[in-house]
Amino acid sequence: MADWANLPKDLIARIANRVEVIEDFIAFGAVCTSWRIVATKDNFDVLSPQVPLLMLADKDEDHCQIIYSLSKKKVSPIFLPEVRGSDYVSIKEGWLCTVVNDTGEMNLLHPFSREKIHLPSLNALLNFHDRVGSEINHWGCIDIAVLSANPSLTSDYILMVHHYGPVNCLAFWRSGDLNWTHIDAANFTGGVSAIVYHKGEFYSMTHCGKVRAYEVARPNISDQPIVKTRLVVEMDEYSFSPHVAEYYLVELSGTLLLVAKFIKSNSDNPYSTYHISKFKVHELDLIRGELKEEMKILGNVSMFLGNNWASCIDSSKFSGVKPNHIYFADKWLFYSGNTDMGAYNLEDRKIKSFYHGRRSICSPTWVMPSLTK
Repeated sequence: MADWANLPKDLIARIANRVEVIEDFIAFGAVCTSWRIVATKDNFDVLSPQVPLLMLADKDEDHCQIIYSLSKKKVSPIFLPEVRGSDYVSIKEGWLCTVVNDTGEMNLLHPFSREKIHLPSLNALLNFHDRVGSEINHWGCIDIAVLSANPSLTSDYILMVHHYGPVNCLAFWRSGDLNWTHIDAANFTGGVSAIVYHKGEFYSMTHCGKVRAYEVARPNISDQPIVKTRLVVEMDEYSFSPHVAEYYLVELSGTLLLVAKFIKSNSDNPYSTYHISKFKVHELDLIRGELKEEMKILGNVSMFLGNNWASCIDSSKFSGVKPNHIYFADKWLFYSGNTDMGAYNLEDRKIKSFYHGRRSICSPTWVMPSLTK
């Protein structure tokens, strides 16, 4: 039998360079010590697209998460004691933004390496609205967090967050800053439904159909506003009515898409539960400030939507992922007791389940597999 542990280092590195899926690369590094030494991000194409993983909290362990691989149809546990007593949102680059419930401490946490980046606390965010010291402390109220770049690849990045408040509450933190920088959004009508970073700017979508761009100035530029805000698209508030539950913004091949999720009552009873009925996809024309015609087909593209999450991949490069499908897993119907996960076929407009495992104690979320070292 071959002694795999004693293969020449350059040969092991050549094998590592041929692994394209991060899950396989992590398994590659677990073979033995000599292979683990080679299994670094220097020997992996960290920019290659990956299939998002579904993360669910284990109902029996408050520090254990369940990771489901759609492409491999495999469930694996991941222990994250760092999220105990915290709320978190998943970020597309493979990190979690965590908020400790009883202190407001905030961090960026990489769920696979468990690397942690400390952020200014939520307490500092609440100071913007004179809410600290009030009778109700809204710890854990961050519902959107978006990065301009992956902290695993660069130290020059910006984190923008949206948190609940009496008005729209937007702020950003640039790596190295001591505090949050508040964005004046009090006069923006309609709560923020989605934020995305696209071609050097952040874009937000409100529930009433307005898309805004935010240009954050480089540090040490004193002759420009810290944040330039402009209205890009202004749709009629009822463009997608009735029964729109959520909006998403997602990049696809250099363009920005708007996705609307629709719901329908299970009966004529107004107090009955709801279910997701369909999705509509439109390209945003950022020059003309309008929506293009509805996209009826995505080709080989598969879209993933979730809490604070929207991403697209080329399904032809992966097994187990269906083209022209929208995979959704989010919070909207979680507390109603109905299914909150499914795969929507844009061709026949039918929804089928893609996960049949045990339910989570909290809302499921997508995480992007990534490396930090």
